[in-house]
Amino acid sequence: METLCKTLFLIPTVDSGGIETYLLRFLKTHKSQMDVTILVRTYNSGDLYNEYKALDIPLLFMPLGYLKIGRWWKYYRFYKRNGFDTICDFNANMAGIPVWLAYLAGIKNRITFYRQGKDHFRTSFLKRAYNNLLNRMVYRYSTKILANSKSAINFFFSYRKQDDSKFKVINNGVDFNQFRKKINKTGLRQRLAIPANAFVIGHIGRLDKSKNHSTILKVASELIRCNQNIYLVLCGNGTEKLIDDVNILGISENVRLLGYRQDIPSLLQIFDLFYFPSITEGQPNALIEAMAAGVPVVASNIEPVKEIISDSSMLFNPFDTANVIKYIRVMIKDPSQASGCINMNELYRSFNAALRFDDFLKELENV
Repeated sequence: METLCKTLFLIPTVDSGGIETYLLRFLKTHKSQMDVTILVRTYNSGDLYNEYKALDIPLLFMPLGYLKIGRWWKYYRFYKRNGFDTICDFNANMAGIPVWLAYLAGIKNRITFYRQGKDHFRTSFLKRAYNNLLNRMVYRYSTKILANSKSAINFFFSYRKQDDSKFKVINNGVDFNQFRKKINKTGLRQRLAIPANAFVIGHIGRLDKSKNHSTILKVASELIRCNQNIYLVLCGNGTEKLIDDVNILGISENVRLLGYRQDIPSLLQIFDLFYFPSITEGQPNALIEAMAAGVPVVASNIEPVKEIISDSSMLFNPFDTANVIKYIRVMIKDPSQASGCINMNELYRSFNAALRFDDFLKELENV
C-alpha cells in the first residue's frame, strides 16, 4: 500500500478569508491523497470552523506568538513527535519561525505560501526590522516559496534573483461549473426586496480597510441619489456593521448588507456589475469568481488585479470615484457601450481549480 505524504498546513484563522477558503476548497477534493493535519495559529474559532471540522481531519489550535520561546519549543516537539514529510505555512513572513523550527526538526519539504499583497508590520522601526528578519528566515529555510501572484513575490522578495528556482506562482483555483449553474434570479431578488428590473451593483469581501468599502459607498451614494432604481449588495464577514455609514448617506432603502454568506454563486447571478476597488490584494478569489459567473466587472488597477484582467478599460485608481461613476452610468444606459471584455477561455486556463490544485499537490508531494 502506498504511503501518503504526511502533511501539516499552518493557517492564521478559520475565518472566511482568502487563505482559509483556498485551503478548505483544496482539501475537499484532495485530502484523500495526503495524511493531513491542520494547525491554526490562534485560539479562536471562526466562520469556517464547522466546514473544517466536517473534513474529519485533525484540526489543532496552537498560537505561536512573536517572542514566546516556550511556544517555539512546543512547536519543535510537535514536529518531531509527528514526523511530517511536508509543512506548508500560509502565514507569509510570519512563517519564518515555524519554517526554521521545521528545518531544525528535520522536515524535508518546507513550503511557505504567500497569498497576501502587503506586510503586516510597517509602523515602527523595530517591527519593520522584525518583519525583515522573518522574511529572510522564510527565504533561507523554505525549500519552496509559493505565491498566488507575481506581484506578491516581487513585493516580498525584491532582493531575489529573477531566475531563482525556489519561487513559483500557483494561481487561485475556481470551480467554474459552480458559477455557471442557473438560478431563479427574480426569486432571489424578491427575497432580498430588490425589484426585478433594478440595476444591482455587488461586492463580496470581508470588512477590512484594504477592501475599500468607503469608496464603494461613496460611488453607490452618488449613483442612487440620481437613480433610485440602482441597488447595492455587500456580502462578506462584518459588512453588516456598515449600517451606520449607510444611514448617514441616506441610502439604506437601496443597500443590502448581507454579512457572511455561503450562497455566493447564486448571489453573483443577481449582480449586473461587480465593483472591486481594493487597495491591496494577493489574488482576489471574489473577483475571479465574479468573472467566472459572467458578471461585468469594474476593479482597481493594482498589480495583482492587472495579472487577472489585461483590459485596462475596466480598471481604475481605487479612489477614483468620478470616472467609475461615469463608467457605470454608461453601462446602465447602454451595456453594449461599456468597453472591456473577459476572455473566458484564458480565464479558465489560468484559474481552473482542478489544474491549479494539482499543481499545488505536486509541490506538497515533492519530498
